Amino acid sequence: MSVTFICPDCLIPLQSFSCTRCQKTYPLQDGVWRFSDSAYSENFGFQWQRHAKTQLDSHSGKSISRDRLYAQSGWSAESLKGRTVLECGSGAGRFTEILAQTGCDLLTFDLSEAVMANYQNNHHYPNVRFFQASIYDLPIPQESVDYCVCLGVLQHTPNVQKTFQCLLEPLKKGGRFCFDVYAAPYSFLHPRVLIRPFTRKMNPQKLYRRVERAVPYLLPISNGFHKLPVIGAYLARMVPVANWRQNLSLNNEKQWREWAVLDTFDWLSATYERPVFKREIIRWCQELRLSFFEVERRRGLYVVRGVK
Repeated sequence: MSVTFICPDCLIPLQSFSCTRCQKTYPLQDGVWRFSDSAYSENFGFQWQRHAKTQLDSHSGKSISRDRLYAQSGWSAESLKGRTVLECGSGAGRFTEILAQTGCDLLTFDLSEAVMANYQNNHHYPNVRFFQASIYDLPIPQESVDYCVCLGVLQHTPNVQKTFQCLLEPLKKGGRFCFDVYAAPYSFLHPRVLIRPFTRKMNPQKLYRRVERAVPYLLPISNGFHKLPVIGAYLARMVPVANWRQNLSLNNEKQWREWAVLDTFDWLSATYERPVFKREIIRWCQELRLSFFEVERRRGLYVVRGVK
């Protein structure tokens, strides 16, 4: 393992879990280094503990996570082998699993307790280190990793531009990155935008129970609309449920429902949801004087990848 953790405050290497300057201790608990508490991410910890295996390719029997990672990044397993990779906002580890299999030196973290679900899923890989930390206070030295990946996270942080900048700090000059973020403006007014001001303030357990009860009724309505010609797809989007039947090849109704519950809860529970315009991303990249970058629209996301 080539990267040594540092104190997020003093920026010096830790000695036996402690900082010799400020005397703070960062314990290793149940296989996970702890550099922060869960802050605004309680809902994510809850959802990934309830759905610890839902999106793992090893659980679904599909290559959904693998395909997304490599399609968005443009990387290959061969290019990652032996490299140091930082995975940011790993959730329950759907991409951790894929990255670990490449033989890279993987550092993976989440702000929420989801990091424990990730550890349980992927601790059998000897090339992975797990830690809980804030993107804004990373215990990683500047310019120390070869690759940085952050998928499904940026829009759920308090300040997307600051998050973008912080994620690039640990990346070496010439290192490669891939991030994605919700695209602005929305191509249509999704009903979650109207519901979220109420649901994001709810107790996560209470909201989850309501979503779990509603999904079996909402999915058939959404599926029915999809069958209508011309306007069917638009009407289906007006149903407040995450229905991926047209986009993902899952195995059975149980899996469709499981993914729908997970992603509908994710939509409605996140403290922050901040879509970003393409021109903003381009400006951020230009201000950081990156060696190369490109921004691609993929359905409701902007994918930005490049070289520092």
